[in-house]
Amino acid sequence: MALDMAVNQQFPDGARDKGLNLMSDNGCQPTSISFMKACGTLGVHQAFTSYNNPKGNADTERFMRTLKEECLWLTEWTSYNELVKDLDNWVEYYNGQYLHSALGYKPPRQFETEFHESHNTLLVAA
Repeated sequence: MALDMAVNQQFPDGARDKGLNLMSDNGCQPTSISFMKACGTLGVHQAFTSYNNPKGNADTERFMRTLKEECLWLTEWTSYNELVKDLDNWVEYYNGQYLHSALGYKPPRQFETEFHESHNTLLVAA
């Protein structure tokens, strides 16, 4: 469900033939038959980190750590819906306002927009 939601949010017209790759570890979730089928249905190519290589998926691991430290470990929810609402709000905050040193102290959404605008401009000018 999370994969479907993420892909459809980013690619409302579909992700097929967009060259979308998903890097993940070799855990039970990304290697499950249902997850692999969902990737195939959505047109997502799976790429896996090598075994015993914690740095192979460092960006994702760092995001998960930040999510846990700044959202999940701070609250005890009384309902599933409350958790989902807070998690959605935190992800929106993270993508829209959270400043990253690796992105020139810009939030991810701004960095991505500027990246695509600069690359589209370069393609048109070329």
